[in-house]
Amino acid sequence: MDQRKAKNFRQSKSFRVLKRAMLENLSERGQAVYADKVEEYLDFWVLQQELKADIARRGLTVTDDRGRQTENRSVSLAVQVSRQMMALFNAMGFKTSDFVEAGDGDVL
Repeated sequence: MDQRKAKNFRQSKSFRVLKRAMLENLSERGQAVYADKVEEYLDFWVLQQELKADIARRGLTVTDDRGRQTENRSVSLAVQVSRQMMALFNAMGFKTSDFVEAGDGDVL
């Protein structure tokens, strides 16, 4: 098992920039009521970053406990998380272009 310390994505600049941009956008549109949904979206964003890191570290396939090659479960989970993120993003009325200036390609 890998003993390296996992990165805390909630403490990253990308996280802070994205959160601020989303909350400001909602506020400008008078929809601050969705602030709790921003937190939910950001939970998924953190999970997505962790899944990406796992895929980068272990690859698309992993060896199971019987020594067989199998799909890294993080791959299929990343797809599911991405779908949920997109649903939340759209439900809050965001457009990708709203966040181009936030400087982060990991909005979705």
